[in-house]
Amino acid sequence: MASFLRSISSNSRSSLSSFRFYSAVSANATQKWSLQGVPKPRSILDDDDSPVDLSEDNDAVDGRYRDGLPAHDRRPSGKPTPHEYKAHRETIKKEFPSGWAPPRKLSREAMDAVRQLNSMDPEKFSTPMLADKFKISPEAVRRILKSKWEPSAERRTAMAVKERKQRQLVTLERKKKEELEQRELLELKRFSRPLKRDRHSAATDVDPNDSQPRGVNRQDRLSFV
Repeated sequence: MASFLRSISSNSRSSLSSFRFYSAVSANATQKWSLQGVPKPRSILDDDDSPVDLSEDNDAVDGRYRDGLPAHDRRPSGKPTPHEYKAHRETIKKEFPSGWAPPRKLSREAMDAVRQLNSMDPEKFSTPMLADKFKISPEAVRRILKSKWEPSAERRTAMAVKERKQRQLVTLERKKKEELEQRELLELKRFSRPLKRDRHSAATDVDPNDSQPRGVNRQDRLSFV
């Protein structure tokens, strides 16, 4: 019983020793504790008294250039091109020998055509072949083949009608072009035939025994004024 009372009294003393008033806690909380060996950060209020340069650049305001010329009229610098830029240029030329051509976007109809061609014959219509024909990157072809989008029945019918109209328009334009070329050939032949006849008739009208030039009369006299 005595030991039990001693434990109660010791617990009460420890609880009283750990108890703090609100005023003491709030006072300690306002202090800025810092780590030992680490400098205290500078406050933004310390440089309030430093002078600030409020002067403006008159040349920039007036639109003047430091070198006297705008950027597009300046001559290239005489300094050699850095190695990094040379390496980048050589890499771009090696990767794109025919020039940089960014991949273009495909319509929904073209995407559906890519999927249909690949489903018909995957070996023949492979990813590199489709990328070359549709002028897109191989990664774009892979994404199109992985996509699950399919046109509805109405959309597919409209696509077929549109494709038929485009095919008819291409055929009509081709016929018009062929007719125009045939007309031009006929006109060239028509103009070339009379010229040949005139040359032949002129050659046959010339008398080889006649030494007098045509258009000159023997009674003409040459006089100097």
